[in-house]
Amino acid sequence: MEKLLPLAPVTLGASNATASGGLSASLDAGRGCWRVDWTGPAGGAVFAECRVGGDTWSKPAPMPAVSRKETQRPAASASPLPDGTLACMAHAHGSVAVRSGKRVVGRPPCFPSASLVFSREKSGTWCDLAFADEAPEAEIGPVALAVSPNYFLAAYVIAAADGAPACRVVQLANSAPGGESAAWERLPSYPQAPGMASCMTGMHRGFLLAVGGANFPDLPPWDGGKKSYYDQIYVLAPGAKAWVPAGRLPAPRAYGATVTLPDGVLIAGGENADQVFQDTLLLQWDGTQVQIRSGPPLPEPATCSAAVVLDGEVYLSGGYGPGLPRLSRDFFWRLRLAHMNEGWQALPSWPGPTRALAVTAAVGGAVYLVSGIEISAAPGTAAVEAAPSVYLRDAYRYRPGTAWEKLPDPPWSALAAPSPAPVTSAPDRVFVLGGVDGRQVGHLPRATALPNDIIYFEVAQNRWRHWPEPWPQPVVCVSAVERDSRWIVVSGETMAGKRTTDVWGWRIGP
Repeated sequence: MEKLLPLAPVTLGASNATASGGLSASLDAGRGCWRVDWTGPAGGAVFAECRVGGDTWSKPAPMPAVSRKETQRPAASASPLPDGTLACMAHAHGSVAVRSGKRVVGRPPCFPSASLVFSREKSGTWCDLAFADEAPEAEIGPVALAVSPNYFLAAYVIAAADGAPACRVVQLANSAPGGESAAWERLPSYPQAPGMASCMTGMHRGFLLAVGGANFPDLPPWDGGKKSYYDQIYVLAPGAKAWVPAGRLPAPRAYGATVTLPDGVLIAGGENADQVFQDTLLLQWDGTQVQIRSGPPLPEPATCSAAVVLDGEVYLSGGYGPGLPRLSRDFFWRLRLAHMNEGWQALPSWPGPTRALAVTAAVGGAVYLVSGIEISAAPGTAAVEAAPSVYLRDAYRYRPGTAWEKLPDPPWSALAAPSPAPVTSAPDRVFVLGGVDGRQVGHLPRATALPNDIIYFEVAQNRWRHWPEPWPQPVVCVSAVERDSRWIVVSGETMAGKRTTDVWGWRIGP
């Protein structure tokens, strides 16, 4: 599995937003230096230099009257250039290009969906090596490329955090391959073919529980296929080579908000073909079977909600209520595990649209809520005249005892990505795996696979970043469950109407 290098950008100085040209990058081989020329904020030509392979650039200075730079002419590659190529040059063993990996409406998203990607051609094949660690979907202006025997350099203009254009550079060692990732591991397959969407999963006593779910066993929905719901429960013991049956739910169920508690796996709400549930179930592994107890009922029936545990309290966000057409809701309920007899309590909702199929996570004493879909009745109309779906590209944070906080928007919507989402502490990070990019809905065939990019919110820097490796098999409508420092994703929906029985474990690197 490919793993790319994230390259830390270096800002050389401010640039002129109205300048359409004037950017160049070159190698002064005699001095062993890079040189970048660009148009400064006042409209004059400026330049900066750096030792090849170094990371300390000179301050921007006015262009000297006599240029000493050795101009490198772009060279055409013998192979067709990658889509989105911004610049290409020859080197000793083929060609190198920088391209835009930004998602294009109507084109299947492909890792890495980064703004600036280094690719190298060898023997007629292009291979991605690295990407500039800019905000995903950042707008890149003019780009220039230079090469030396041992390094590649890309210079580009980009809008900085304050919105002003800046000239930046990234440098890549020619001999620095991204390498293979050993972070993902395939686990024993889920036992019910063809797999499930919303197979509700959790951990108890070290055993992984997979519960219920839904699929289209015969035909896809657009060909008249009927969705089936299931009640089977399976468990996977640590180190086991296969799942084993461990009981049944009181009734078929899928799309329940699911969290792992010290006392078992809690499933809140959900649905089947006959109803949207208001009850909650606590599932406990007794060594032979999964025992089921009733928990505190929800204030209202809810399905396709997102739930997470923080400091002994369960927080449930959003979802659909019963009835057709489905309307998204702004549920935000809390269940204190030490006082379960008090039941669920309604808390102030986030300051944004209603949503279902959102992503939620808990880390660093806070609850995070990301993306989802909004379906609401148009003002002044009956509910049957529901407005079109809105794929949400927003994010919020809730710290108990304080108000909600709006966070920077993620680069794209990530509808139904794994939730609860994987997290890390020290540093605090929230990972959003794949998900449905609403910009592509209706523009791509139904048989298009889901995006395999992983993005994460870095709490300390308050920004979204792009993970350097892809998800080997992206799915939606799944949970991410942590066991032995590995986040496990069971089954799921690979594309519209299709499921998989594959189970993957992900050990997040530094």
